[in-house]
Amino acid sequence: MLALSACEATQEEPLTITVPASLGTRPVSDTGTLLTWVKSGGRIRFLLPSVVCRPGGNGRPEKPPATYRDYVAYLHVQAGYHANWRDEEAATVGGRAATLLTGTTNEPMDGSFGCPTARADPDKDCFGLQPDYAFRVAVVDAPGRPLAAWTTIDLTQVQNPSAAFTRFEDMLRTLRFR
Repeated sequence: MLALSACEATQEEPLTITVPASLGTRPVSDTGTLLTWVKSGGRIRFLLPSVVCRPGGNGRPEKPPATYRDYVAYLHVQAGYHANWRDEEAATVGGRAATLLTGTTNEPMDGSFGCPTARADPDKDCFGLQPDYAFRVAVVDAPGRPLAAWTTIDLTQVQNPSAAFTRFEDMLRTLRFR
């Protein structure tokens, strides 16, 4: 389960993380596979994908890549389907291998990051790159399967992407797995 408490950890929680005050202390969604914070124009998500909708695929959800390395390779393949990746770097998050990269697209890529449940509607309940947004993405070699986390910047608004991306990366530095 991916649930956590931003205030106080218990033994049942698989991870802990320090949430910036600008995002509030409680996530707006907290399920076994998805955590989302949204506040003051900021948005940060953590997802253990149950299924993915592969760009260029048949539109049906399929099992996500099983390993961290396979998930990163899966993201790279999306470059052939309108994803533009840059600023990629190796990192360590919670003592585990991670890859950070920034992505944009000119076409909706609904479900390409994944869906929180196998029955999720890719057009409404799943996540992937979207036009008019820059995504700072972290793929973490979490225990059992890859963890995808990201923050977004609305490119149609005047914003400082480095501030939001720094806040996200600072948050990642506090992540600890149980």
